[in-house]
Amino acid sequence: MKEKKFVLYKIFYSGAAGDFVAYLGRTKQPINARLRGHFYKLPMHKLIDIFSVSRIELAECESEADMFLYEIYYINKFKPALNRDDKAGDDLTITLPELEFRPYECKLLEKWKNDLRPRPEAESEENWL
Repeated sequence: MKEKKFVLYKIFYSGAAGDFVAYLGRTKQPINARLRGHFYKLPMHKLIDIFSVSRIELAECESEADMFLYEIYYINKFKPALNRDDKAGDDLTITLPELEFRPYECKLLEKWKNDLRPRPEAESEENWL
């Protein structure tokens, strides 16, 4: 039986002051499936603008409970713009041991960008006559 993975992921956008965490999420499913859900706006996924993504980072947790705890912790630490829920109005007064996030190279990102890129309207037949 395949071991379940409990993954946190940070999606970064580029801004005037450099990269910033735009969204922090969690998943037990394969990361590419979860990311695809965000970019294609599948049900139960926050829409992420694939063309604004500058990089993605992942960290694995040892348990589902750890994953849930760290998700709330990091949302309140980084205050990502696209995470609307789970943000407290005040600042954290505790610290947790930092997870080791590593860069994630999504090999499907360029394919998805091509799929989602707006297509110019085809010229009408009159222009060809």
